Amino acid sequence: MRRAALVAFAVSTLLAGCTDDGPRRSPLPAASPPAAEASHPAIPSPSLPPAVNSDGCQGLIAAAQVQQATGLPVQPSQGDGAAAVAQYGQAVQSLGLSARARMCPFGSPAGDQVTVVALTFPDAGQAQKLWTTIASLEAVGGVGEAALSDRSKTLLARRGKAIVAVYLVAAAAPDADHLAQLRSVANTALSKA
Repeated sequence: MRRAALVAFAVSTLLAGCTDDGPRRSPLPAASPPAAEASHPAIPSPSLPPAVNSDGCQGLIAAAQVQQATGLPVQPSQGDGAAAVAQYGQAVQSLGLSARARMCPFGSPAGDQVTVVALTFPDAGQAQKLWTTIASLEAVGGVGEAALSDRSKTLLARRGKAIVAVYLVAAAAPDADHLAQLRSVANTALSKA
């Protein structure tokens, strides 16, 4: 019960900080308040929190490499990559494993998205233990020692003590066969994982 209350508090605190990201406008000049309201001080408008932009990628793969592999005009996405990486690390720990996690999100104004996640384990046995829990994708060749994919948006590849996951959304053709692009990104990332 206490954990549920803490989670509810954290969610409500995060939601309270949400604002519209639309264009910023200067407030319209206010009319003079009636004499009865003149004694009330104005309530300040909330300000946006500072943007967090931390590197969770740590040199795994560059935007130019992703552009070359996919043909999509993506750039690094903004955000708290270090916090996202910490969540992957915690998920792996919940399985009794340990891994160095790196996450590289990319996107374009057109809505294209490519996210590369690499988990590097202390040994190949831990990588294999995690790999055996993945069963919902089709086995494909051409990348790493083993690879699984839905051929459109997701590819997971394993080589030695590393597992790389690539998630791709091509806005113009989201359900097309993107296996070649997924393989290309995964091979590039596996060479540095």
